[in-house]
Amino acid sequence: MLREEDEISWNILYRKMKSSGGVRGVGTGFLKEVSLHDVRLDPDSVHGLAQQTNLEYLLMLDVDRLVWSFRKTAGLETPGEPYGGWEAPNVELRGHFVGHYLSATAQMWASTHNADLREKMSSVVSALSDCQSKIGTGYLSAFPSELFDRFEALKEVWAPYYTIHKILAGLLDQYTLAGNAQALNMTTWMVDYFYNRVENVISKYTIERHWLSLNEETGGMNDVLYKLHIITGDQKHLMLAHLFDKPCFLGLLAMKASLVCRLFAE
Repeated sequence: MLREEDEISWNILYRKMKSSGGVRGVGTGFLKEVSLHDVRLDPDSVHGLAQQTNLEYLLMLDVDRLVWSFRKTAGLETPGEPYGGWEAPNVELRGHFVGHYLSATAQMWASTHNADLREKMSSVVSALSDCQSKIGTGYLSAFPSELFDRFEALKEVWAPYYTIHKILAGLLDQYTLAGNAQALNMTTWMVDYFYNRVENVISKYTIERHWLSLNEETGGMNDVLYKLHIITGDQKHLMLAHLFDKPCFLGLLAMKASLVCRLFAE
């Protein structure tokens, strides 16, 4: 057990994680997920018709408009006009719809193997990769990293990690469901960047300060990082996933405390 006087320092956490040998293997006898590649819907069924409507919508969206704010943030040319709504250039949550788009297209392609969709979603990944390369730190978002400066300073900001989770999840889906290796490289580079940010917060302040910053919407950062660790085996990915487990929620949940019903889990 870590001593209280150690303040659960980053180095101690890392040593504890390394000495633990990582996660144990998954036991046998569990249900297994059926691959979307092995499932096809009857095109004349209500579900098949709904799937076709969804496919047409995903194909309708424009690549340049989807990545407009990403390019703006990276300092690249911005052809076309940005989408409005959640993706409007003045909305601090911009970019999370694009993450959803990456997940939706990966799942739809796995379900249909539609060639036009594969070309479009690959173009989005490629455009985002150009943005990430231009920034050069691993950071990738439709908003500047200054929002994370505010987040870490406990200043008002609209859930930047919520959006980052959606982007990471979308890129990881592009890899796991569509085999896009570029998307996996982008994911690990992004995670390296945020590993360093979290490390800096813990080193500069305390781990308690890091936990405090999570008392808002951080999406499923832990979920996508656990999934990434299963793929990479990188202990840094596992440790960062643990650091996004919310003690204020999971601790009460583990104790079956009634107070948990008043908390916003996401």
